[in-house]
Amino acid sequence: MNVKLKEVFKGKVVNKAHTINTGVDEFPRYVLEYLIDNYCSEETFHEDMGKVVQRLKESFVYGAEAEKIRHYIRENRRHSVIANLEARLVETEDKYWGTISAINENFVNIPESIVRQYSMLLSGGMWGTIDLTYDESEIYNKKIRPFKVTEFTPFQVSYINLDEYLEKRREFSTHEWIDVLINSCGLNPEKMTRRQKLLYLSRCIALVETNVNLVELAPRETGKTYLYRNISYYAHVLSGGKATPAQLFINLNTGRIGEVGTRDAVVFDEIANTDFTDPKAFVSIMQGYMQDAKFSRGKKELLAFASLVFMGNIDVQGNLPHEKYHHLFEPLPDFLQIIAFLDRIHGYLPGWEIPKLTPESFPRIMVLLPIISVKSCMSCGVSIS
Repeated sequence: MNVKLKEVFKGKVVNKAHTINTGVDEFPRYVLEYLIDNYCSEETFHEDMGKVVQRLKESFVYGAEAEKIRHYIRENRRHSVIANLEARLVETEDKYWGTISAINENFVNIPESIVRQYSMLLSGGMWGTIDLTYDESEIYNKKIRPFKVTEFTPFQVSYINLDEYLEKRREFSTHEWIDVLINSCGLNPEKMTRRQKLLYLSRCIALVETNVNLVELAPRETGKTYLYRNISYYAHVLSGGKATPAQLFINLNTGRIGEVGTRDAVVFDEIANTDFTDPKAFVSIMQGYMQDAKFSRGKKELLAFASLVFMGNIDVQGNLPHEKYHHLFEPLPDFLQIIAFLDRIHGYLPGWEIPKLTPESFPRIMVLLPIISVKSCMSCGVSIS
């Protein structure tokens, strides 16, 4: 199967084992896979990977070092950082501005040519190497905006040829293609039953289809968040902490659209530990969005397409939920156990049927599939009911 993958998807296959224990776990797995595919060869992998890791460690900006890096750029007038770059159009200035959260800067001068070349910068941003300069003569609206992007090298595939995937899909049977998709999710299909494979692929439904609302309750260590954290930037995981309407829907002070407007899926991990500042008001907005993909805040009513996934832990007894539960939604917070909310859930994944992750759960080969191509491949012949 690995030989066939390399032949059919030449240039899009990476040895998955190489992405584990790299020492740079702060980067999303899809970023590492892109770098390995583009900068490492099988014959000299360890030497090439050493250079990649060194480059990442030298250029990656840790949160506590943001001001130090800003100072370094000012003193040296130029520097390269590895971070996420977002772009937005400020129509009152007829100008594009970049945001680099790693250096706490929301007004970075960015050439229009870069925005045109990488349109995904306008849809949540892209990871890559950002070459920056510092010029205090850059003044807009009587404010100094000294940081400027001179060059951007993305670490994500910015364009997918759908016809190519449609054509190459025909080289595989449905059974083989399911295994390819499982590999692409970062898991080894060899130890799974067909039902377990389909359950794992069901986790992808939220990334493939728009406005699908799912619940998954499962024991610990079954990889509930593994897929969403590592397959694509366009899945946003909220692991406990606070969830606010401004963060998810729209910030009334800035007018900025929240995560549901820029991501394919918003995942509430550890839902029982998520802190909603005003549960009733929040659930009311969320129910409206789950019903017809629209939400209102202030005078605005907006349409968005992100799916919502609610995940949590559940105790098991044998291969079934523990008998202590009166019903299968009991691990959810009380304010989510209402009929109006549950009526808007499209699917419940029985996570207790999914085996725990072990060292044998991870594959050796996978196809490089950013989320847009996962959508392509899902539509090429794998039907999940």
